[in-house]
Amino acid sequence: MSKAARGPLGPAGNNVRRNIRRLREQRQWSYREVEERLSRAGRPISTLGLSAIDTGERRVDVDDLVALAGIFDLTVGELLLPPADCKTCHGAPPTGFICKECETSSVPTA
Repeated sequence: MSKAARGPLGPAGNNVRRNIRRLREQRQWSYREVEERLSRAGRPISTLGLSAIDTGERRVDVDDLVALAGIFDLTVGELLLPPADCKTCHGAPPTGFICKECETSSVPTA
């Protein structure tokens, strides 16, 4: 299925993508280190696949999500939420804005 057929990542998908990148960078893990940890956890994702997740070109399926949460010692829910540790917006930018630090967006309600 092509990327266009699936549509762009939604808020939860973008939260997961940004959280994985943030956590990897905080721990100073290379893509190779994450790949090795995921392989040991039984859910290998190549460095190319991890890079594609990082840029939003590859979606994280539920099995990937569980494995990623495990290697980062988090719950699945924590990976799905905006990063509350953002020093700028604390995971909740004003409605209609995108935080430049963590890239979390707030969609206006109807």
